[in-house]
Amino acid sequence: MIRILFFALLLAAGAGSRSFAQTNPAAPPVSSEPEVTTATYGAWTLHCVRQQQHVCEVEQSVVPDGQQRPIAQIAVDRQPGKDEFRVTAVLPTDITFEVSPRVTAQDKDPGVELAWRRCVPGGCIADADLKEETLRAWHSVESDTGRLYFTNAAGRKVAIEFSFRGFGQAMDAFNRERS
Repeated sequence: MIRILFFALLLAAGAGSRSFAQTNPAAPPVSSEPEVTTATYGAWTLHCVRQQQHVCEVEQSVVPDGQQRPIAQIAVDRQPGKDEFRVTAVLPTDITFEVSPRVTAQDKDPGVELAWRRCVPGGCIADADLKEETLRAWHSVESDTGRLYFTNAAGRKVAIEFSFRGFGQAMDAFNRERS
């Protein structure tokens, strides 16, 4: 009974706000383009937001089997107004700052060393500029050979595995969105 009453109140409130929006001349028109888009390519997701600027990122959340929350996130984006790409990782807060994290695509890949930026309650953030040759090399990888290396607070080296399946397609879509 309480759920039905709550639902009815929500409907009534929604109807009232809808009629206000229809009669309010100050409300901006709704664009025919979506404000937020999300597309998935293999293990990677392209997120784009259109507001004052069009901002996109290609992201992967690493969720271990049997868990619901990611233990790490990896994203590639381009800062507005800049040409170079950046790779960003969000890692658990149980880390040491003495050793920089590193992202690799394959076993023999030297990888990209990231710099720690800050920790927030949800994780610690590290990033680095991504060179064009590294981006091209990652674009051609279609396997589950990605590794994100860091050292935890106990001093143990940790390697989180992730996939590059779909990375090339997601980056191609990213570039189409930006043009």
